Amino acid sequence: MARTFNILSSLLLLVILSINSAVSEDILFSGDILNSNEFIENGPYRFIMQSDCNLVLYVNRNRVLWNSATNGRGTSCRATLQNNGNLVILSGTDVVWSSESARGPNDYRLIMQGDGNVVIYGAALWATNTVQSRRRLLAV
Repeated sequence: MARTFNILSSLLLLVILSINSAVSEDILFSGDILNSNEFIENGPYRFIMQSDCNLVLYVNRNRVLWNSATNGRGTSCRATLQNNGNLVILSGTDVVWSSESARGPNDYRLIMQGDGNVVIYGAALWATNTVQSRRRLLAV
């Protein structure tokens, strides 16, 4: 009985590990880096920092949807989501390209969405603070 339990536990662990390894990462958080040949992906979409210093969004790994047009402009380039919301490509300490989306210090995330769009999200910058509960709206 104990042997059967151990075998089943081991099989369950293998299934869980294989599922986790099959799931691709589709998000960068503030401070995260894509080094040369690293990528995030979602379904058929892959956002990759290529070794030629070009940041490229592919669909089906062969059709380019977008690129930073920075190929050959640096060496050992990396894409970094800064904690001000700006996505930059760096070669050493030199900025090769910038998304020009800096908004100030906060927690940001860059998401490779399932619709093929790469988007930087952050906290709300302003609000009227007039949130209405559903119950209150239904009572009016």
